[in-house]
Amino acid sequence: MKEYINYYYHLTVVELRLTDGRYFFHDSKHRYLLQPVYFSPESLENIYSFHEYLRSKSAFYHQIIKNVQGNLFSMIDQKAYVLLELSNVPEEPISIHDLKIEWSIIVPKNYKYSRSHFPWFPLWEEKIDYFENAFSNRKKEFWMDSAVFDFFVGMGENAISYMKETLKNFSSANELPFVPSHRRVFPHTNLIDFYNPLNIIIDLRVRDIAEYMKESFWKSQYNLTELENFLEEAHFSKVEAQLFFSRLLFPSFYFDYLERKELPKNLEDRLEEYQFFLTDIYSFLREQYAIEEIRWLKKKT
Repeated sequence: MKEYINYYYHLTVVELRLTDGRYFFHDSKHRYLLQPVYFSPESLENIYSFHEYLRSKSAFYHQIIKNVQGNLFSMIDQKAYVLLELSNVPEEPISIHDLKIEWSIIVPKNYKYSRSHFPWFPLWEEKIDYFENAFSNRKKEFWMDSAVFDFFVGMGENAISYMKETLKNFSSANELPFVPSHRRVFPHTNLIDFYNPLNIIIDLRVRDIAEYMKESFWKSQYNLTELENFLEEAHFSKVEAQLFFSRLLFPSFYFDYLERKELPKNLEDRLEEYQFFLTDIYSFLREQYAIEEIRWLKKKT
């Protein structure tokens, strides 16, 4: 790999480390990451343009380096790779407070960037339909416990209904700003990955914190007081708070597990605890932001 790096980028590799299919290395001045990508050339051009916008707003984002031929990707062993010059962020896990830093970067509505996922509910409906069909056909590769499956599908359908009702009642939802976001955020997400422009999508500011909180629960790495303090200091509008809770309520982590066929063994044992976790957050949002009522959660308070 050192020879390829020198050939495509004229860099002299001092030390090379392979981690999860990605190559970390440095030369005498900078740290780099060479990683495989699966974007179309057009998508990669859009990402490159957007990453220039991000870097004009924050020095935390890594820089995409074109190769000596002026191309965004280099073909190595029939795989496309992109080189990133890493910023000065440390190689350590994010904290909940890192999620707020990107909120100051407002993405213009007319910005040409296709990696936007809002509104979320069509994708949620599609995902539920897909797995319900797989479950009804009893395909081996999608085998799952019926009680747990019904529990999370019901929760997903509640999230969809709550979001649709919110969008119906608040036309201002369409005016909410987009900020740099991520498909998933975990408590163990590394700052190197957090500021990787190849990982960035654009979405509402509530997306990352909702995903972070769900994953914090299932990784048993959450402090309820810390989460509530964060939500209080976020100063959400009522519509933002409701969209946040819609996102929190949708069990994206469960469908991720199904897609990877890696269901945790203790999932069923923690369902009641998870309901109480959601109820605690819901009760806080009702008090702090006067969000609309969800009757089945109210019964558990």
